[in-house]
Amino acid sequence: MVDVSERYEIQISKDGMTATLVEKPRREEELETENMTTVEQLLEFLKEQGVVYGVQEHHVISYIEDPQTNNLPIVVAEGKPPINGEKAYLLPVQFKKDQGQKVLGNQTVDLKQVIDIPIVSEGDLVGEKIEATAGMPGMNVLGEKIEQKPGKDIQIRPGKNTRISEDGLKLFSLVDGQVSVEKKLIHVYPNYEVNGDVNMKTGNISFVGNVTIRGNVPTGFTVSAKGDIRIYGTVEGAILEAGGSIFVTAGIVAQDSGNIRAEQDLHTTFINQANVNVGGDLHVGQAILHSRCSVGGTIFCEKGKGSIVGGQLSAGKGIHAVEIGNSMHSKTALFIGVDQSTLEKEKTLQEAVKKASDELEKLGKLLDAFAAKEKAGMVLAPNERIMKLRVRNTIVQTEQTLQDAKEELEDMIENKEDNEFGSLTVKKTIFPNVSVTFGKYRRKIKSPHQYVKLALVDGEIKLLPL
Repeated sequence: MVDVSERYEIQISKDGMTATLVEKPRREEELETENMTTVEQLLEFLKEQGVVYGVQEHHVISYIEDPQTNNLPIVVAEGKPPINGEKAYLLPVQFKKDQGQKVLGNQTVDLKQVIDIPIVSEGDLVGEKIEATAGMPGMNVLGEKIEQKPGKDIQIRPGKNTRISEDGLKLFSLVDGQVSVEKKLIHVYPNYEVNGDVNMKTGNISFVGNVTIRGNVPTGFTVSAKGDIRIYGTVEGAILEAGGSIFVTAGIVAQDSGNIRAEQDLHTTFINQANVNVGGDLHVGQAILHSRCSVGGTIFCEKGKGSIVGGQLSAGKGIHAVEIGNSMHSKTALFIGVDQSTLEKEKTLQEAVKKASDELEKLGKLLDAFAAKEKAGMVLAPNERIMKLRVRNTIVQTEQTLQDAKEELEDMIENKEDNEFGSLTVKKTIFPNVSVTFGKYRRKIKSPHQYVKLALVDGEIKLLPL
């Protein structure tokens, strides 16, 4: 009988998720010896080596039946990775209506439908908390349980002009207005509307709520909103600043002037020679031409023509387009990964956490001093009682500020770890003279490639087929 352990060994990966059958080196006189090992012997050998879960019996059978074709090494067992739980999140109610709508084939995309945010009335439900999930544990090939990471819970908070239900799961509007959505907050803002173009008659616009312009925004004008900005015409070399998202129906033609800045997302048909800074995602239907775009999330340019030509684009999580570059070999620079603005924001949040913590410590000592005075039987003077109330109120506000900064910083660090480098996907063609940079790694495209994904793998930017 063949001693299986003399001929084979089982190599188990460091994480215990795979077991590989490897043939030991043999002496020259042993090479001609016929392999009389059976499937049963190899399966028993796996058990002896502690491999008891995820055994790929069909791989063992294929090898024994045809060792010339199915030569070693082969993976003979695979573990089951854990499924981490999903985070709790705040779901805006109006988004539910759009979940079943998909764009098929050459179907026309109506951008107006995308940007119409419904008006809500006082008392309307505007959002609800979706609970975190527990996830499922995994198992390595040695039969050892791998614990999953449960989804992180959140405590929803009211935004502007909203209230939370008693069970802490639903969010209702306190006023009539339009909804503005952030990652963890939903606001209902009053709406300022211009029924036409922004011009000398309207002047520059600055409003604490949402702004709707049913015309164009020419060069030289400024539109600023605490909430969302929705423009049903064209934006030229203007300045747009939104605490929420920006929606432009016709497109942006800036001629290298002006600046578009949104804390959340930007949706538009095309961008031509513009400067764009977006905290969330950038959604462009047709083309991004010779522009400078800095995006904290992902750039999507794939619904229509989906062309990115020229300029410099950076995205924290990834870029998805139909075509990148052109047949004229226009210089196009793409940067994927954590950008400078994200690093600066992380530093600002760290400073905010330290400042709030220091302030809480000082306020706590002051409150303790008042408490010690009262405990000693001394009566606080009127100005001391007023100061005590102010300190308590300041502590509540500072604790909320600290919690907000900690949560945002935690999310930022977690996202940076999960998406240190995203990917670039090209549904049709990426042309020469396009440079792609992932952190310190850079690759210049020298020949056309089609239907590819570029990703950083083992310190090298690789072209992978879609």
